[in-house]
Amino acid sequence: MSSLLGYQFSVILTLGGLCSILYLVLRYTKSMQTKKFSGAMRVVDRLPIDTGATLIIIELHNQQLLLSVSGKETRLLKEWSNETIH
Repeated sequence: MSSLLGYQFSVILTLGGLCSILYLVLRYTKSMQTKKFSGAMRVVDRLPIDTGATLIIIELHNQQLLLSVSGKETRLLKEWSNETIH
């Protein structure tokens, strides 16, 4: 009976350790992803207009770009600076 309790305790301890390690790895990778992809570009708005076709407004270095994205093609439709908006 005592060997069964010892076995269960070691299994619980091992699973707890594995969960802790997985949690730490997940937090580390999320922080690395945020650092890696936190550039000067951000998506302001996105509007699906058809199956596989989307209009996207992107802000990049004090400019906004209107892009049309569909299938294998991306087109720049319009470009303007943020000063003209305000």
